[in-house]
Amino acid sequence: MTTTTSDSSTTETEDRLAILELIGRLSLTIDSKDWDAMGHLFTDTVYHDRTSLTGGEPYTAPVAQFVEGWRQTLQNMDAVHHQITNHVVSLNGDQATCAANMMGTHVLANASGGPMWTVGGRHDYQLTRTPDGWRIAGLTFTLQWATGNMNVLTLAMAAGQS
Repeated sequence: MTTTTSDSSTTETEDRLAILELIGRLSLTIDSKDWDAMGHLFTDTVYHDRTSLTGGEPYTAPVAQFVEGWRQTLQNMDAVHHQITNHVVSLNGDQATCAANMMGTHVLANASGGPMWTVGGRHDYQLTRTPDGWRIAGLTFTLQWATGNMNVLTLAMAAGQS
């Protein structure tokens, strides 16, 4: 069944496809380290919760600060590869959520252990329809497993500061 959302010219199917493409673009922009393009995928402020991975507290930040955090963490990696699968989208007018599985592999040749760290878990997205289309307003990552050398993140960030 196809229903219309608050924009009577947009069908539920079109909204779902737009959200799936948006989340796919997120994975591709992270992996290509295209930080400028990444900023266009989000609302002006972004809620972010990675506490299951890094500890601390969830936070809300301006999109530029949010993207800069990703850049600082991943820019100096030799390679990153993220897969986001099994999307379940729930629409509510101009708001939506999407739950999906995520696996991220991080690669950095180093003298302090193995070159790879891979994490798997769940992404929960909060999405908002804007005049420019759907954007990600929030992202929660819930870690389910990890394997390899977690220190590659710290080593890559340190390389960016030298």
